[in-house]
Amino acid sequence: MTSPQALSPSKLEQLTSLLLTTLDERIFFSHLGKFLLKDMNCDNVLIYEVKDDSTVQLTSKNGKAVKSSKKAAKNPGPAGHVLRTKRSYFSNNCARDPLFAEGAIADGIQAELVVPVAEEGIIMATLHFQSLSDIRAFSREDITHILNTLQALKKPLTNMKMYLAAKHLNEALLKKVTEKELELEASKLGHQVSDNYKIKEKEIIGKSESMKRILSLVDRIAEAGVNSLITGENGTGKEMIARRIHCRSPRQEMAFISLDCSTLDEQQLEIELFGEECGIDRTRIGLVEKADRGTLFLNNISHMGMGLQAKLSRFLSEKMAFRVNGTIPFRSEVRVIAASSVELETAEEKLLRENLLYSLNTMSLRVPALRERHEDVETLSFHFLNLNKIGDSQKALSPCVVKALKEYSWPGNVRELQNVMERAYILAEGRIIEKEHLADSITNAQIEEAASNDSVIVFSEMTLCELERKHICLTLEHLGGNKTKTAKNLGITVKTLYNKLHSYGMIAPKEA
Repeated sequence: MTSPQALSPSKLEQLTSLLLTTLDERIFFSHLGKFLLKDMNCDNVLIYEVKDDSTVQLTSKNGKAVKSSKKAAKNPGPAGHVLRTKRSYFSNNCARDPLFAEGAIADGIQAELVVPVAEEGIIMATLHFQSLSDIRAFSREDITHILNTLQALKKPLTNMKMYLAAKHLNEALLKKVTEKELELEASKLGHQVSDNYKIKEKEIIGKSESMKRILSLVDRIAEAGVNSLITGENGTGKEMIARRIHCRSPRQEMAFISLDCSTLDEQQLEIELFGEECGIDRTRIGLVEKADRGTLFLNNISHMGMGLQAKLSRFLSEKMAFRVNGTIPFRSEVRVIAASSVELETAEEKLLRENLLYSLNTMSLRVPALRERHEDVETLSFHFLNLNKIGDSQKALSPCVVKALKEYSWPGNVRELQNVMERAYILAEGRIIEKEHLADSITNAQIEEAASNDSVIVFSEMTLCELERKHICLTLEHLGGNKTKTAKNLGITVKTLYNKLHSYGMIAPKEA
């Protein structure tokens, strides 16, 4: 194949006249593609229309209109690069170019040139010139030739830009009107199943054995359709687990509604959950009704008052309840998934009614703390560090940083790790995260551990009873006064611990 032909004024004038006769983008770009295929002496000419949301859609191939094609994701391959940089791009070895890579190999593309079609700074399409052999290679002269051709077609391109802008605006307005009509229709039925309540599953990062076991159990729970209880420390991802259960269940197309029980007092929480009769002609629908046939996730269930717990337990049993001030019961086939950062069955004080605990505990699971799956720390760190980052904007972790992250105890779990990585990304000017970019809590923990390892054990005379008391008190202090965790750590029962603390005079007799 040879380089492009010299521009012919008469041919360009004919093309200009032809393009001015239509505002159908498929016909318009088909005429343009047919002309460029012959003009550029290449194997393929593809034209992708740029949509209002920055996605692209194939409109023309080799001068023929493409009637239906899927939209590509935002920033895809070479088209995405051209949209971001607003500059042409070419490669004469697509198989080894990361922007083309797999697609080029599959389609047998040897070389490709991508040029933006822009008017007044707005890109309305991308032109893709492809060569299937090394006979035809692209160069900067090709870019200059195409840009000169587009400049000669300025008048019809300006018309098309104005038409597409109006079309995209109308489509956006029509979408909003349709969404509003669906929302109003849903509210008439008493179920606000809007996009706010429909969710997509988010990936749960974790290859450790503990996470594999949890996710396997989660998938079985999803299919079972029963109410469930999720426990785990704050920041371990209990809501992510609940979302996965919903998205992998037969209810996935229905609403998923999340409510934190610790944010409202009991009266407000009851109205939020079960709704309220505000008068003869006014009814407030609660989340239990809104989530009918879907999933209701109740976080921090242990903060719910005992009276409201009784009402929730009765609803789970009968699938019927009354709104606040209501006299007629409503039905809802909602699935309830509850979560707590407290181990409810072994808690020192009774936080959940037994009948409610039994109703929720049909299937229960405990999400492991991050320190219990340290092998996932590096993978999670890289994920959060480069979340929503692409190409050259991605950064890496130095070996000493990886070591520090794995050795840290992560009291805030995955949520803390995400915050640490987001902070480190901002502080690091280069592409490598160093220890100086980490939070002080991590670097200080390493210093304290080193100092502890270097310290000399000093002998002091004491009896075994005194040594036991000292060890119990230090363990209790280290665990923030949590007696359940202290007893578990010491390998004794909570009752035994209370008895010992009473003998030391540290608690009142009635507490023991």
